Amino acid sequence: MSTKRPRIGLTLDADEQRNRYELGRGYVDAVLAAGGLPVLLPHDRSVAAAYLALLDGLVVTGGAFDVPPELYGEPRRDVCGVLKPERTAFEKDLLEAALAARLPVLGVCGGMQLLNVVQGGSLHQDLAADAGIRGHEQPPPKDVPSHEVSVQPGTQLAQLVGAGPLPVNSTHHQAVRDAGSGVLVSARAPDGVIEAIELPDLEFAVGVQWHPEAVLRHEPRHAALYRGLVDAARSGRR
Repeated sequence: MSTKRPRIGLTLDADEQRNRYELGRGYVDAVLAAGGLPVLLPHDRSVAAAYLALLDGLVVTGGAFDVPPELYGEPRRDVCGVLKPERTAFEKDLLEAALAARLPVLGVCGGMQLLNVVQGGSLHQDLAADAGIRGHEQPPPKDVPSHEVSVQPGTQLAQLVGAGPLPVNSTHHQAVRDAGSGVLVSARAPDGVIEAIELPDLEFAVGVQWHPEAVLRHEPRHAALYRGLVDAARSGRR
């Protein structure tokens, strides 16, 4: 195995009742397959800078929780779901620092939503309540594509997976409403919901609403997202 693998940070979920951290194996496998070295990141804001100094790239992972609406200037409504304040605070600190350092970043599902929020954007607290849109909370199996998105030509996402239709697995009740500063919308669902964003001013800062690490066995093009991240991390390695 090469010792030159770029170090890719993966944020963890936490099960407070069982007192343990968790991460889907697909994230680790996708980073390894792309040539990266996965580094798991427990939630400790006091050492976020130390983590960042170790890393060549960052994946902000998804999970079954919501971004606090207070972060985008709105009061929390009943339609908002479960929050994980400790995890979100840590991921926000780490993501902001990574972007400031121009570190390659991939935001997955809730990680994409947080990427938009740290850029000053907003979210639908609930698609059904806010926009009358349903059908984005995919039932099991979660790895099977449930709908297509349209990838915009000329975007970094299109360079990675190709422009036009792309089958995705999409499980979320929140979504990007207003794109943040410097945020380019790079894919939408047929109903208009924003499904991918990127920051064109950075070498690699991409967010996708689906889980490419889970769906790639059905649509291999999704592996290019992790390859793109690792390639950018390798080229910018300090």
